[in-house]
Amino acid sequence: MNHHPLLADSGPALVTPLTSFLVVICACFLLCLAAAVGNETTTDFYAAERTLSARRNALALCGDLIPATALLTPVGSVALSGFDGIATTAAAAAAVTVLALLARPLRDTGRLTLGAVLATRAPGRAARTAGAVTTVAVCLPMAVVQLVVAGDAIAYLVGYRTPGAATVCTVLSGLLITTFAAFGGMRGTSAIQAGKTLLVLAAVAAVAATATAALHGDPGALTTRAADGRPGFYLPGLHYGTGPTGTLDELSLCLTLALGTAVLPPLLMRIAAATDSRAARRAARRAGALTVLYYTAVVLLGLAAAALVGTRAITADDPRGNSALLLLTDTLAHGGLLSTLVASAVFVTSLASVAGLVLAGAAALSHDLYATAQRRRRPAGDRPAGGRPAGGRPAGDRPAGDRPVSDRRELAAAQGAIVLLGTLAVLAAVLLRGWSILFLAAFATAIAASAILPALLYTLRWPAFSRTGLLWTLYGTPACCLLLQLSSPTVSGRPYSLLPALDFHWFPLQNIALVTVPLGFLLGWVGSRLRPDAD
Repeated sequence: MNHHPLLADSGPALVTPLTSFLVVICACFLLCLAAAVGNETTTDFYAAERTLSARRNALALCGDLIPATALLTPVGSVALSGFDGIATTAAAAAAVTVLALLARPLRDTGRLTLGAVLATRAPGRAARTAGAVTTVAVCLPMAVVQLVVAGDAIAYLVGYRTPGAATVCTVLSGLLITTFAAFGGMRGTSAIQAGKTLLVLAAVAAVAATATAALHGDPGALTTRAADGRPGFYLPGLHYGTGPTGTLDELSLCLTLALGTAVLPPLLMRIAAATDSRAARRAARRAGALTVLYYTAVVLLGLAAAALVGTRAITADDPRGNSALLLLTDTLAHGGLLSTLVASAVFVTSLASVAGLVLAGAAALSHDLYATAQRRRRPAGDRPAGGRPAGGRPAGDRPAGDRPVSDRRELAAAQGAIVLLGTLAVLAAVLLRGWSILFLAAFATAIAASAILPALLYTLRWPAFSRTGLLWTLYGTPACCLLLQLSSPTVSGRPYSLLPALDFHWFPLQNIALVTVPLGFLLGWVGSRLRPDAD
């Protein structure tokens, strides 16, 4: 059994991370219980009755933009890849610009889910079903990756770095997250995300300040020691290589992060929870400022990890560099308050991120499939920005005589869908443990950039966008994404591949967005031109 240095000294060091986890769990559970009191209708559960202020929503949006992978992976990427890591970090921060541009028109639709927004252009079951399928296709793989990363990180922090311990941590985390999401809904996940943002910002600021003090506040010493004699550290090509394929791969990854991160389903639902379109725009801008500050600190932490820990020590512990932040904290603190703060931040980040993903996926299943597609009625939460029509019932697109689904039944369906998706994510995380699956997060984000973004932009901005164009975008593009990803080096042909012993790849890039994003826009345009909607 391997023991982490955090816990090697004495009894209190063993208790501190565990105690911090218990405190975080209790605080989150109390928040979700308090939030669950108001979850009497579907609009309460999905969008907190649209009562989230700009300030509170900004903190929650920032939390959605910082999943567990964004807390651990970028630090290692900067430490090991230099310029390439800094470029991808800047691309992730640029996603907030896209989100700020979309926030107001999205909130103006008055819709709660991706399928409901798309149904404003193509009313009926097809658009909602396609939106729900795409939402689950994005949320489920990302939740699996977050659970795997969280299980490994928690096992690392409590000092038991064995596959069995990581599996136990993954299962327990998944069960807790599913419970929190099912109880709290949007109110609960928003409270946890807002608290997570404050905790994460405090953690990275504390580690950055300690690292700066360790280097005597000398930026020159930081940049020089981070390079560690590597002449290409501040030049492109250290991650993917300097050839044409490496350059295209780096550009593709930056495109994935800048465009796909901005339209992830949890972010779209959170925009719907704003009080009005102005509040949604203000929240997106404030979240953008916080996110830029966060990623600036991440770059500093990556350079500090390279300078103080060393790239050899980082790659020896984890070739991907995901433990760089934890190793840096150990080097600076050797246990104590700083390590406890980072441990709590990692745990609550994974909890909040997966909760948001399973909530978004469950909302798509219950709101767009169960309540709308099967019952052919318009849920109460999907009313236009102008409010309710005469008679007190929301305007709908169902034919007269269709039987509506009560809020109680839809709420129960949503909670059941959360349990289903949470269970599937936990099972997949356990079965795939030990495999190279981090590419799943990039794959899911590529689907968001290639299918969700074109569908949203065309729906909101192009009057000629037709039902056929929408379906081609939402079904054709993910199919192409899957084909290219399965044919890429991330699945076969390389030591880091999912199947390293096999080689059937023919697509040269590890990141597919450079091809699939233009393809998504092209499919929507061609489908709309070939089969326009009748006037």
